[in-house]
Amino acid sequence: MPNGIIVMKYDDRSGIDIKAKYPEEKVKISSRTLMHIFNLHEFSKEPGFASLSIDNINFLTYYSGSETDYFIILLLTILENPEDYEESLEEVSEIILKNLEKNEYLKILPSLFKKILTLPKNKTKI
Repeated sequence: MPNGIIVMKYDDRSGIDIKAKYPEEKVKISSRTLMHIFNLHEFSKEPGFASLSIDNINFLTYYSGSETDYFIILLLTILENPEDYEESLEEVSEIILKNLEKNEYLKILPSLFKKILTLPKNKTKI
């Protein structure tokens, strides 16, 4: 079962910035790990998925592409396969990215994360 979700942004002036995380008290991530995630997507600059394992945590990330430079990161247990959550994370990411204006996504992030928890793996319809 996923442990949390993070919305991260990159910009050339300020670097990596965590915009939101849920659940706030449960999600812990180092700046080193955030840099690893950024580097996974840095070269292609294309929207898409990547995954990595660090310190007994699997991370599934969706990158919005270089136009907006947002990263939606799902924290999984080491036993979970990141590929099982790609469809759900893609759909959630689309909703988040459509609600960036006026930070509307902040209001719906908890419900989006809870939807990921209740959906069967690899099933959409959020």
